[in-house]
Amino acid sequence: MMQHPLAALRASAGITHPAYARLVADTHAELGYGPMAARREKVSRWESGGTVPELTAQLAIAHIHQVPEHEVRRLGWPHWLHLAAGDSALLTRPWDHSGAIEALRAEVQRADRHGPSHLALSGPFVHALAEQWRTAAKRSTPARATGAHRTLAGTTEWARARVEGLGRMTRTVSPAVLYPAARSDLSLLTTFLSGASYDSRTSGPLFLLAARVASLCAGLAISLGETAGAERHYLVAARAAMVAGKPEISAAYLAGVAYTHLLEGKPQDALCLIDAAQSALHRPGHHVAAILHLLGARAHALLGEAASCTRSLDRAGAALAVVATGHRGKPCPLQVVEMHLAAGEVAAAAHGAGPAVSLCDVSAKVIRRYEERFAAHGTGADGEKTYGRLVARR
Repeated sequence: MMQHPLAALRASAGITHPAYARLVADTHAELGYGPMAARREKVSRWESGGTVPELTAQLAIAHIHQVPEHEVRRLGWPHWLHLAAGDSALLTRPWDHSGAIEALRAEVQRADRHGPSHLALSGPFVHALAEQWRTAAKRSTPARATGAHRTLAGTTEWARARVEGLGRMTRTVSPAVLYPAARSDLSLLTTFLSGASYDSRTSGPLFLLAARVASLCAGLAISLGETAGAERHYLVAARAAMVAGKPEISAAYLAGVAYTHLLEGKPQDALCLIDAAQSALHRPGHHVAAILHLLGARAHALLGEAASCTRSLDRAGAALAVVATGHRGKPCPLQVVEMHLAAGEVAAAAHGAGPAVSLCDVSAKVIRRYEERFAAHGTGADGEKTYGRLVARR
């Protein structure tokens, strides 16, 4: 279960419940809102979602974390807390060259400090980001930097070789080992882009390489059970690909964001993002279309919308049939397993689960998630057989 953003904020600051309660009460009085009881139980109830702080208490918390009052009133509780958690660059910056650079920097700095414990997108941020993405997709052109420096000869080619090497290593190297290496390469590419050490001709390829590495980081994070970190990496990848002038690739990464929300049981959020990608692209390539329809099928299944789920699965099947004839790429095997489970096709899911888990080399945390998913479908022969395979992998 995801940690409440207030709990994450308090923990990142190293403040206990009683100390935080006293800090909020003192700030509340200093701002002229009057006395306030400093009880640790109050903070615990806020973090558990049991109660919502009074507006003046929220304003005191916002003052502590340097969030403007108008954002507190505009976004509401607990959504404005994401701005205090360092997600502002991901959620509020424009989808242009400067916004992509800020998002890359913020993600690199966040990864250096600690992993997030809650999704960045929630409430009004989901719809706002979907609309931002639609607008950016309609006017997408490669970025043009104006820095005084120029790319050193071969830098782009060297970076591309690094990225391709990382991709090959996913077949043989554990995600726990490869994840730090991928984050290190993302930091290096961010340094290149932040220093404007490229010209207008090479800006697109460099941003696209950054998007690829961020997406790789996201996939590795999912394998390690770090859904919140994966979501942020996919958000960064979507921004970088859009700035590179590749809206369809950006849509694939936006689908990754939707996937992380499905993993956390938020199908409505996922459908909002999927709809943005489908409506803006009109006729996406078969590979991207298959991914979007598969994710849509699972979202509809989680919402109990059987007819819509079936339609999405049919459309995904049509797109996958074209992909299978020789077009590039395939959906993640685990995604296909999850789509079968969401549709209630336990036998088909069981058939592919064992090989998928072995192929993706996922962590014990992720395997436990699949054990729970199969257990929820009963203990038929197929379910028992797959459950045994998963336990063996642990």
